[in-house]
Amino acid sequence: MLIYLVRRIAAATLTLLLICLVTFVLMHAVPGGPFEARADPRLSAEAIHALETHYGLNEPMPEQFLGVLGNLLRGDLGVSFAQPGQPVSSLLADKLLPSFLLGAMAFAFVVGVGVPMGIMAAVRPRSAWDVANLVTSTVLAAIPHFVIAFLMLLVFAVGLGWVDVRLGKGFGDSIASLPRGILPAIALGAPSMAILSRLTRGAMLEVMQQDYVRTARAKGLAERTVVLRHALRNSLVPVLTVLAPIFATLVTGSIVIESIFGLPGVGSAFIDSVRQRDYGMIMGTTLLYAVVIMAANLVVDLLYPLVDPRFASGGARRR
Repeated sequence: MLIYLVRRIAAATLTLLLICLVTFVLMHAVPGGPFEARADPRLSAEAIHALETHYGLNEPMPEQFLGVLGNLLRGDLGVSFAQPGQPVSSLLADKLLPSFLLGAMAFAFVVGVGVPMGIMAAVRPRSAWDVANLVTSTVLAAIPHFVIAFLMLLVFAVGLGWVDVRLGKGFGDSIASLPRGILPAIALGAPSMAILSRLTRGAMLEVMQQDYVRTARAKGLAERTVVLRHALRNSLVPVLTVLAPIFATLVTGSIVIESIFGLPGVGSAFIDSVRQRDYGMIMGTTLLYAVVIMAANLVVDLLYPLVDPRFASGGARRR
């Protein structure tokens, strides 16, 4: 296990280095610098040149990149150009809580609704519930989450007037603000919930045909025990496989959802930083998302042996 962890950490380090390089190249490939993008009439050409010299933006690209890497190795994400003097790490820390809460609520919705829906559809195949689940999951999986978000605002904010258009303003400030994240979390997680529901149904149907399930039923065990104790656990391996990609989808998808609902999270800060050519915030946000995604994949890999002991001995990989 230790060797496996070392290899994964080494691979993650190389991946982060590549992401850093690609992000750096793309940032500087866009015409206009961070101070030109602000379009501040008080900044003359001489002032812009002085600022670029102060921050080292007029140095050769390789030297700038090495400087960025050196700062990252020291744990320094640099400073924000749009908010002079503000460290990127502090700005991201202020935005983390709303994004974390939104992601947690969306993930809870995906797992808490998608898995039970799939189980119920598998237990009653070709029933009215199964057909309804198939139609619902197919429609939700085909619609992008930002379209669902706009439809929710159109219905609940514009049509019914139940919520404000900028629903997410102040989200994360207190416990009382958590209900403001319900609609954004549902909009963010609905497509992933539909996919997880269909996957759970398929995995459960396959397991329910296995001999040990028939044997459990022949012993007279209750159907609830057969489904939850014998069938569900063995069907969780393919479900667990997609949890990390689903979590990654929720993390990256929150960029758009936060902007639509006005949530003060990392996603909104990332869009603002792209608009303002704030190189430090762009790099810091991109690396933050990359670390979260890779950590999610690592956690899922470590959970495999707990769900299916065959992975601990490598038996499942040899087949």
